[in-house]
Amino acid sequence: MYDLVIKGGLVIDPSQGIHDYEDVALSEGKIVAVEKGLNAAQAKRVVDASGKIVTPGLVDLHAHVYDAVMPLGVEADSSCLTKGVTTVLDAGSAGYINFPGFRKYVIEKCRTRVYALLNMGAVGLMFFGTDFTPLSEDPRLINSERTVETIKENRNRILGIKWHNTSGPKALVWARQSANLANCRLMCENSAYFWLPLWHILRYLKAGDVLTHIFHGGPGIGILDEDGKVLSEVHKAIKRGVVLDVGHGSASFCFDTAEKAMDQGVTPDVISTDLHSGNINGPVFDMPTTLSKFLMLGLSLDDVILRSTFTPAKVMGLTESSGSLKVGMLGDVSVLKLNEGKFVFKDAMGNERIGDKKLIPTTVILGGQVVHDEDSPLNR
Repeated sequence: MYDLVIKGGLVIDPSQGIHDYEDVALSEGKIVAVEKGLNAAQAKRVVDASGKIVTPGLVDLHAHVYDAVMPLGVEADSSCLTKGVTTVLDAGSAGYINFPGFRKYVIEKCRTRVYALLNMGAVGLMFFGTDFTPLSEDPRLINSERTVETIKENRNRILGIKWHNTSGPKALVWARQSANLANCRLMCENSAYFWLPLWHILRYLKAGDVLTHIFHGGPGIGILDEDGKVLSEVHKAIKRGVVLDVGHGSASFCFDTAEKAMDQGVTPDVISTDLHSGNINGPVFDMPTTLSKFLMLGLSLDDVILRSTFTPAKVMGLTESSGSLKVGMLGDVSVLKLNEGKFVFKDAMGNERIGDKKLIPTTVILGGQVVHDEDSPLNR
């Protein structure tokens, strides 16, 4: 009757308001049932999720997976998929010059569902962390016309434009213009210490656009003023529909900033990792660890699952296929353990906090197929 049945888990699917013990059935790569007491006797495979949490496949709105080419790139399948992330948005690793290679050798080769934001710089982040970084503002390395053409030719994979702080203020203007011409979203970084104050960056963001690295630390850098109050420009951006994204990264997440902002009612719309080679061994590690930090900061389990499934899928325009366990959706499912104890978490500033809960991925299902299972001999 079914290809796969996940039995006995606590199903949390904020898109449907589900927080209950249900069984999930999959056939032909899609969700076909979510209900109590499913008869799994005729299922080809049964996953025992007793004592675990069953969620839609996690969606990471900000990562860098141009592996082996872009200096910061990590391998999507081993770094994201095995950690419960079935869909990834690469945030500007490639520009119009090197996107064809990214598509051919990464996007179309890996099992993870990878989408991209096209960097406003022609070669993306190829120069990141080198002495050549300022060249990204060289007009020879920014071509709005070619950028727009590349987006239109790759609509099924490129979902928008990324303005990276090292591209500079001129590139921000060109990024806004290009996003308008391509009719796509724009993601900008909150990294004011490089070029521009945050209020200036926010002027270029419209409803549906994304501000990432929202909890950057340090006076004059984050969304807080010197008195610890959320900037009025941030409140205005929220009202007009700008999406606030965590984008943890190796230098862009501060517990103190997050606590102060959340105490004032400013909660991230999306929790993402900004996973790359510089933080995969800490302080980020993976998506479940990042979600655990927000459990420690006071968000509920349903809150963090919403912000890592349905909401990022909505931002990406993928709610017809991802971010939910609705019948007919792609069969992407993550099974997680919620361990209890004392866990040390670090932010990007080196500050430590102690949490009492930590999410651990155990089984990952992509398109109805089990692609990772900690109980499998192959994963021991």
